[in-house]
Amino acid sequence: MNRKMFLAFSPLDQPPGSLRKEFAQTEEMQNPLSWRERLVPRCSATDCMRSRKLFPSWRRRSSGVLLDGRWYCGSSCASGVLSFRVQNLISGFVPPQPRTHRLPIGLLLVNRGIISHAQLQEVLRLQRESRCGRLGNWLLQLGYVSDIQLVAALGQQWGCPVFPLTSQPVSSVLPSLAPFALFENARAVPVHVSADGRFLHVAFCERIDHTLLYALEQMLGVRTVGCVATEASVLSALEALSPLAPREEVSFDTLRDPREITSTISSYAAELRAHKLILVRAASFLWTRFFSPFSSRDLLFRILPGCFSNLEQSPGSPNVTSLSADSRNDGFSAASGVV
Repeated sequence: MNRKMFLAFSPLDQPPGSLRKEFAQTEEMQNPLSWRERLVPRCSATDCMRSRKLFPSWRRRSSGVLLDGRWYCGSSCASGVLSFRVQNLISGFVPPQPRTHRLPIGLLLVNRGIISHAQLQEVLRLQRESRCGRLGNWLLQLGYVSDIQLVAALGQQWGCPVFPLTSQPVSSVLPSLAPFALFENARAVPVHVSADGRFLHVAFCERIDHTLLYALEQMLGVRTVGCVATEASVLSALEALSPLAPREEVSFDTLRDPREITSTISSYAAELRAHKLILVRAASFLWTRFFSPFSSRDLLFRILPGCFSNLEQSPGSPNVTSLSADSRNDGFSAASGVV
């Protein structure tokens, strides 16, 4: 049986601080700033009153905030871009829909000789009569396939490798890279980081959440590789890592107005004296990370249906093309071909 498997993995045994520092150093090397930009930064806001002065006051980069790779001298200058960014991410949210594959999982298992046509018809009949449950769960329940056979077929169906999570323990360091609630929501586990810190592998048990992969790329400055693992192993890893994962993020489940979300982010940025701010979307969450001189802090907003009724387009909003993972043709990172 042909299976797309990882050849070798070694558990990462580094403290979270050093790992985040390594990601930050990699990002700084990719986006170096000239000495003039470091000493005499210029506010990116077109309506900044300080920039219009003939002799603008001396400003240091540490006194402002870096948002989407652009520096703003104060929260008032960054508020317009931040508001547009929040509305753009919310408007790009699409509830997950069942994906239609060119080769359904049932026919794929028949072609592999794992189940017969009669067994497939029986399972489809039971699923149709009960009106609940996934086909894979029915096959497992009836004993027609094993979890290893099912996950191998899922890997072929999704075009991604299979991670041997049952034999490769997950380091407790990895969940600290992002709020654990994001992994629980996607039913995924970060399983491996390459030796050079450039690639992060995330194992899923149901569907590949491309928005989570893309959010991790934007937030950590790495390339993500989506893979699949058995449902039992992923759920077991999540249960084992849950008590160990830091729960330092602040979550909001009731805010619906994008203006309230923008105001809350601005307030936290001022309170934490953040010099850098990154805002991304992962599934139904808006994930904000504040970078301070000696620490970082995460903020989560759950996207609720009421958010869409409060969206409004600012007249002076820039024409920015959405870089959401939903707009990708294949939905996969280019790094998926290295494994």
